[in-house]
Amino acid sequence: MKHWKTKEDMGGGFTYNQKDHKKLQYNSLAKVKPHEKNTMRTCYLIRDVWTNEQVLTLFDYITFVTEEREEG
Repeated sequence: MKHWKTKEDMGGGFTYNQKDHKKLQYNSLAKVKPHEKNTMRTCYLIRDVWTNEQVLTLFDYITFVTEEREEG
C-alpha cells in the first residue's frame, strides 16, 4: 500500500486501504509477523542501506515516541 500523503510504499498488513488511510490520516498494522518484531533487521538496514537523513528521521521519531510513553 502507498502512504496517502508521501506516496511511499508501506508494504502490506495494514488495517485500512489507501482511501480509508487518507480519510483517517492513520495507519495500523493488522497482523504483525514474527520477523517484523526483530530489531536486528532494522539494525542491518540502518547500517547498510539507509541514508544519514533516514537515520536522523528515525532518531527523531524514536525520541518523540519515548517521550510520549514516559508522559503516559
